[in-house]
Amino acid sequence: MAAALSLLLWAGAPAAAQRIVLPTGEYMDTTSLRNPGCGAPFYQYYQVKGKYPVASATLARQAQAFLQQRNGRYTGTGLITFRFGIDCEGKRLPWTKVLQTDAAYRPTHFAPALVEALYAYLQTLTDWRRASGPNREPANYLTLLSFRIQDGKVVAVTP
Repeated sequence: MAAALSLLLWAGAPAAAQRIVLPTGEYMDTTSLRNPGCGAPFYQYYQVKGKYPVASATLARQAQAFLQQRNGRYTGTGLITFRFGIDCEGKRLPWTKVLQTDAAYRPTHFAPALVEALYAYLQTLTDWRRASGPNREPANYLTLLSFRIQDGKVVAVTP
């Protein structure tokens, strides 16, 4: 399975992605090439102050407005979390792991239309911070956005 996951490389992604559902999680295969100007190490977003530079409450309002513009009727309560990388130039690397839990944090699956719509919203976020490692070298980092869903509506975004 690790070999299969290593095939989820990096690149520019289309609006919709191939969904791969495994017992350990759900993935969106948006395969591409890695930025050759960025080194190999990846930090966690909190190690390099890589949180998206917009308040979480604002992101929640924007995400809900984005869903409303799509005129979808979404249902479900819980969390949809996208985990992905940001390269040393502040560009999102679109290999994406999707984690979905219900309100009691048990694994679940939301309707694919809701997951795809939130992924499309994620693609609109382009102001990711450039990060530096401990020696001030340009750094890649792993980050996440979790959308708290209540009755099909985005009510919060973290971190």
